[in-house]
Amino acid sequence: MKKLLEIFFIVLLLLLANAFLFLFWWILTDPSNYIWEPVSTEREQQVLNACSKIFWTKYYTWTLVINLLTLSFLFYIQNRVVSLSLCALALIVYAASWFFFDPYTARSYVTLFETQEVSPAFLTEPIKQGGQLTGEILVERIADINYPRRYYAIKALGEIRYAPAAERLGKILLNGKETRRIRGAAYLSLKSIRSSLSAKYLLLYSQLVLRNEKERKIMQQFEKENGY
Repeated sequence: MKKLLEIFFIVLLLLLANAFLFLFWWILTDPSNYIWEPVSTEREQQVLNACSKIFWTKYYTWTLVINLLTLSFLFYIQNRVVSLSLCALALIVYAASWFFFDPYTARSYVTLFETQEVSPAFLTEPIKQGGQLTGEILVERIADINYPRRYYAIKALGEIRYAPAAERLGKILLNGKETRRIRGAAYLSLKSIRSSLSAKYLLLYSQLVLRNEKERKIMQQFEKENGY
């Protein structure tokens, strides 16, 4: 009887953990989070596909990791070798998912960024959710001056502090042909990144500001608009 109760407890615990994970990722990847206004059928389908890819990838990965860790905890008293083996397997699964699956979901988060319809204050949320791996994609995107969400992509690179973007952001900042809005986003992102290369470009820009009254007023406007 005691053995049956232990098995029942283990099964119940795993079911609760799986149900929680399902609800967590289902809520987090609900397409309504990214479509607040009517959009074309094509855009809606792109959002739905991206949300579905993120949901199933994250759900299956974390379900496997959590189940292995839960079993590891339950076996800890009875058989520590099995417990440690399960724990090690959970770490391997997590590391493998980071290496193989996170780049895949990063592309889906960028798709959400490009196709969503939300208020401007929330446009960079998918990039923050996708993390550093979205940065590499955005660096390529901002090279195109006609990229529809170029301003928000530049802004997002600063929000995720993607250091490899510093060189491209620096060139944008020093390019007088860019619009004030775009250069302002690059300036603030470089300040957020805080790498040696971003510091170099900020120093170059500060030297330009000292020599040019117009640039000084532009920089002051950058900081005023963003509460610096």
